[in-house]
Amino acid sequence: MEEAKLIRMATAISEYTISSMLRETASEAAETLNKAAPIARTLLCAPQQLLNDIAEAQKALEQLERSAVSYQKERAADVAAARKDIMQHWHPRRKEELGSNFTTEPRQ
Repeated sequence: MEEAKLIRMATAISEYTISSMLRETASEAAETLNKAAPIARTLLCAPQQLLNDIAEAQKALEQLERSAVSYQKERAADVAAARKDIMQHWHPRRKEELGSNFTTEPRQ
């Protein structure tokens, strides 16, 4: 049972880490595209389709960022729930283990 809880926690932490990387990558991509968009608009020979594609990509990245943030929050909740589950199980058991295996009487 403890092993399953630890696996659940490790999985939740891994998914949270990956979701964090996804959010950061999407944010960096959006920032880069947002910097490139005004430059592309200043190009006299830039085809309208290119400008349209950039605008669509900006919208798509904004949506991706929102989704990534939401996903990361869900994974953070999973980590917190797994941690709580482990801590509730561990604390009482740990106290029992200390009580039965540890004595305060000095050895002779």
